Amino acid sequence: MAVNFADLKIEDVKITDAGDVVPRNKKYEAAMNPYPEADVHAPKKIGFSTNWEKLVAYHHGVYVPEIAAGPKSSDQVCAAVADFTEKVHKDAPKDACKYLQIEEFRCLNAYQYESQPQVASKKCMKWWNELQKCQWDQAKFNAGTTYIEGPQMRRRRPYIFYPDFKYA
Repeated sequence: MAVNFADLKIEDVKITDAGDVVPRNKKYEAAMNPYPEADVHAPKKIGFSTNWEKLVAYHHGVYVPEIAAGPKSSDQVCAAVADFTEKVHKDAPKDACKYLQIEEFRCLNAYQYESQPQVASKKCMKWWNELQKCQWDQAKFNAGTTYIEGPQMRRRRPYIFYPDFKYA
């Protein structure tokens, strides 16, 4: 199939390191993007005529400043994730669950958790769940209850009412 490069837009082509012009494979790029662009729209601007109305709305939970601020740009999201990653690596360098924690934070930021908390919490539930499981396993391992890898704790009997054949 011949491609007429004159009909392509700049968004539809990719220039390689050798300088060749190649049509983009959009399906591949969409599959490689773990967090596709969320449907993020700027919320309606909430106006208050006086400051006391704003404070009353804030007190009753009707007005949340983070939601009214609008969505973050991709540069702000990348900077926030990089800052969080640095803090996690500095805080707990030997933590087994730190990468799950970073991925959960990355997912929450990608889906704009400050302006759309319901959407972000639904989309990032799997990361939160995996993080909780990891923290539970790490707590058991640190307490010496079980092994993370290797032989599991052996039971003496397969089940509770298994007959003891020495005396039966």
